[in-house]
Amino acid sequence: MVIVNIIIACLISFFVSAISVSIGGTSLITIPVLIWLGMISKNAIATNMFALIFLSIFGAVGFRKEIRPTQNKMIPLFLILTICGSFIGANLMLTIDEDILKKIIAVIICIIAVSLFFKKDLGIHERKGKLSKMKFFIGTLSVFILGVYGGFFSGGYVSLLTYIFILVFGLNFLQTAFVTKIFNIFSSLVACAFFFYHGLINFSVGIPLAISMSLGAFFGTRLAIAKGNLWIRPPKQSQSGGFKSFGFSHRPLYVCLSLKREG
Repeated sequence: MVIVNIIIACLISFFVSAISVSIGGTSLITIPVLIWLGMISKNAIATNMFALIFLSIFGAVGFRKEIRPTQNKMIPLFLILTICGSFIGANLMLTIDEDILKKIIAVIICIIAVSLFFKKDLGIHERKGKLSKMKFFIGTLSVFILGVYGGFFSGGYVSLLTYIFILVFGLNFLQTAFVTKIFNIFSSLVACAFFFYHGLINFSVGIPLAISMSLGAFFGTRLAIAKGNLWIRPPKQSQSGGFKSFGFSHRPLYVCLSLKREG
């Protein structure tokens, strides 16, 4: 990739990361941009995954004070599920039928959209109370399935994981921003180990991209914490189907999932 294209990719990734560090959706923009600028799909996914590690690290550091100690108890189990899922997803990247995966994600998105429409204050306030066994099972299974998806592609992974922790476990957006970044670090590390072994990561693009995403995450976390949950999830979000944050539309998910991988 030529220098001009790398600069364009870095500028776009900086602004996208500043917005998406709180709610996810980075890869829904950055992967299509990398492909548009000349990278083949597999390399774009792998290189983007490498950069996401650093975005997630800076995001986790920025949001670390938002989580309560009692909520940390769920993290070890879900980390194990995420790591296992990511390993499976990365290995399936070259073989799985994408049409099946797209249908699964579409169903999940529809369920989340309906839930958000009827829950006007979702994610603004933490919901405290005992978690039922059924909800815990659904949440645990969802974390594992999304871990597979995160290792496979990552587009929309954090966004979907965010709403799982809000809908099932009752966290608010700022708390979820920390938890999802921790999971995304490990998910991306596992997938990147696989991609590195197969020579799919373009470090001449990945390193500048990682720097720009880190800077975007640094500024984005401070803005989100200063403004609070209402800034991450504006009131008008509920009225528009639940998938706009900071005025950032998640419609690119359809475009991104429709891309055909080359090779």
